This record gives sequence, structure tokens and C-alpha cells, in this order.
Amino acid sequence: MTTDDVLEPTAEDLAAEEAYARGWGDEVESDPVYLYLREIGQAKLLTADQEFWLATMIAAHKRVQWLQAHPKARGQGETTPRRLYCALYTEMVTAWQRALEDVARWGCDPPDFALLTAEAQMLHQTWQSDTPSYVRAYLNNGSWGKDPFWDGVAAQVVAVFTAVYALPSEVADRLVDFYNRNERMPSERTFRRYLPDDEVLRAELAAIASRAEAARTALIRSNLRLVVSVAKRYVDRGVPLLDLIQEGNLGLLRAIDKFDPARGYKFSTYATWWIRQAVTRAIAEQARTIRVPVHMIESWQKLRKIQRNLTQRLGREPTLEEIALESGFLTDEEAEAIRKALKEGKPLSPHLQQRWRFATNKVRKVFRATEEPLSLESSMGDEENNALGDFVEDTETLRPMDQATREMLKEQVQNVLAALTERERQVLELRFGLLDGKSHTLEEVGRYFNVTRERVRQIEAKALRKLRHPSYSRHLRDYLE
Repeated sequence: MTTDDVLEPTAEDLAAEEAYARGWGDEVESDPVYLYLREIGQAKLLTADQEFWLATMIAAHKRVQWLQAHPKARGQGETTPRRLYCALYTEMVTAWQRALEDVARWGCDPPDFALLTAEAQMLHQTWQSDTPSYVRAYLNNGSWGKDPFWDGVAAQVVAVFTAVYALPSEVADRLVDFYNRNERMPSERTFRRYLPDDEVLRAELAAIASRAEAARTALIRSNLRLVVSVAKRYVDRGVPLLDLIQEGNLGLLRAIDKFDPARGYKFSTYATWWIRQAVTRAIAEQARTIRVPVHMIESWQKLRKIQRNLTQRLGREPTLEEIALESGFLTDEEAEAIRKALKEGKPLSPHLQQRWRFATNKVRKVFRATEEPLSLESSMGDEENNALGDFVEDTETLRPMDQATREMLKEQVQNVLAALTERERQVLELRFGLLDGKSHTLEEVGRYFNVTRERVRQIEAKALRKLRHPSYSRHLRDYLE
């Protein structure tokens, strides 16, 4: 997979298309998105060798920084450039020896230290050479990135390549001369004699840092088009294109920090995953009115894929229980036991029933959590003046017919109560909450009239017997339906 394969159409085509979509018409050259995309489209794409070299320059600086921050790794004592380079050389010799031993077990020729050093030292001048990389050609034997043993060999060879790159040119030349004459690396004492004074070594360390920053910038500029090509796939997801590009650029920076040139794959292939991850996370966090956790969005995407596959296989919409069986919320053994029991028509054990219910509820929870809310102001139908809220029933307010019936009932109740004595009417009003909607106990009514609760019960019973007479009850019987 190459960067050219991913970029289709070109950045200029994407720029013009985006500008027209944003309403710039014939003035596309004034659109900031078009200007940005046209500018990044001028950056030259990198070869796999150039990506390897740039990543090595960045890795060398990281290794130097690590040695500076860990005194035990470079030996106790004051931090000096000489101590740092001696620690780096010790690591290089160890890696070279392991590489030779592993290559011998593999049964192939060892790498050429002189060619490896010449390539590493070339990076002090330029990384834009058209000369193929000897190191990548040596490691790329068909097993790189596939065979764990050969990946171990690659890790050691790249570690040597990175360390040699960090050495001053005159030191590297003397190492090659010694190795060619003795077929081994010099001792650390001899290596110390090769090192110049600390001022020269400090200048070399500063140059390593400067070249690493330039390498990082080159990797970024050459892959900005890759960010655009990935971001374009996620338009119309609720996040503007420029925001998607910005998030994708952050993913690109993360990819540069995490990329390991010893793994054997192209940087553009590796970076595509980080860019896509950054873009999809931005959509998950920004596109929704109510933010849904990223892990929930990822679970929903997985369940949606399972749902589509089951729909194609079954020819209908699958149930939540069927989705739960494929969701991974059950162990493989539990899912297989459930399928077997269903196929044979046997009842499930209580444990399996409980586990299946748990998985189904989890699927239901994911689907509910990712539902999009609708605005009551959303227009409905062809006419924009019809809002969704106009069609939603208000369950808190009575309908006009119910309100009229309620008022008529209150009026009839008052007319019927008028036939009772004043005390009987007051007792019923308090007992059944006809005044304020609150019912009172016999004791509360008794305290109000300063009588016993038994006397209140007698008054209530007498009043109800009167109201049950057909001459009164017939006025209220129609409201019982």
C-alpha cells in the first residue's frame, strides 16, 4: 500500500470540490480550505526508504534524550557528552553482536558494517537521496514484519544503524577502518580515544536535535494529504471538514511519535490507522448533541456491523437476543452452548439464561445510548412551518372535551351536595378532598368539628345513603363510564 493508492482524487481536486460545496462558486481560489489543500498538495510524497531514514533520525534523537535522562544507563557520574557517547557505543556493540549471532542461526550472510555506516552517515548531509537503502534491502527478505525471529534481527540491525548515525563522521570512519582490519568492534577504551573533545560532541548532539526536528517536519508535510484523504471519508457526520482535518493532523503527530522504523512497514500505512482513530473519536465526541463515551460509540459500531451481517444472513431484522449471541459479550463457550441448545430444542440452564439476558441488556443499553435526540423545532413534511413539536401530544394538559366534562362533573357534584345539611356536605368535602384535592382521615375531620371519629363516620354514612337515592345518583351515573 502506497500513499498514492490512498490519495484518490488529488488534493487539488478535493480542494476545488470542497470549495464549491461551501458555496464559493467561481471564487474557489479565495476559499481558505482550497488554499490549504492546494498548499499541502505541493509537498512531495516520500518513498519507503526516505520514511525509514526520517524515522531513524527522529529515533536517534529520542535515544539520546533517554540516555541523558537515565544516569544508570550511561554509568554513574556527571553527565558529559563523552559518557553519553560511551553508553551509546556500548549499546551499539551489544546489538551488533546479537545481530551477528541471530543471523548465523538464520543461516544468511551478516550485514555489511561499512555499507551500513556509509548510509547512516549520509543522513548527516541529506535524506532525499535516490540511492536505495542498503539496510532496508538487507532486512526486506520476505520475513520482515511477519517472522518474529527475523523481526528480532531487524530490531538489532536498526539499533546499530541508529547509533552509528548519531556518531560524529570522523569517529564512524575510524570504527569502519578498525572493523575492516580486525573483523570486530574496538574496545570501549579504544573508542574513547576516537572521540573528540566535549565541545565538538555537544555541537554534534545539537545537530542531531536539529536534524530530528527537520525530519519530523518533513514527515508531517509529506503526509498532510493523507490526513485529508482520510478525513474526506467522514464528511456529513456532524463535524466540519476543517475540524476533521485538524483532528487528523493530531493523529498524524501521534503516529510520528509512536512509529518504529524497525517494524518493517511504511509510515503512511501505519499513520493511516492513527489518523482514522483521531477522526472517528472527534466525531464521537463532537457530532452528537449529547456526548456519548468513545468506548460506547466503538461498541455501537461493532454491533451495527453484526446487525447488518445477521440481516443479510437471516433475510430479516435480527432480534437483540440474536445480536447478543454474536456480540462478544458472551464467552465463546457460552454462545456455542446456547446455539446448541436452541438447535436441539433443549431448555437453557439458569446460568446460561442469566448470561444471555445480561448480554441482551448490554446490547439494548448500547443501542439506546447512541440514539440521536430530535429537536422539537425540527421541520416536518414539505412545509417548513410545521415543527415536530406541533405533532407531539401534551400528556400534562387535558383535552378540551375532557376539560369540559370535568367542569360539568364538578357542577353536578355541587348541585347534589346542596341537598345535604351543611355539616354533611362539609364532612364529605373534607373526607374526599372535594375542596383542595386532599383527602382527610376520620380523626382529622373529627378534630376540625370537635367530635369523635365515630361521630364523623356516622355523619359520612348517613350522607352517602342520601346520595345513593335515585333522585340524586341519576345525575352522576353518566360520568361513571
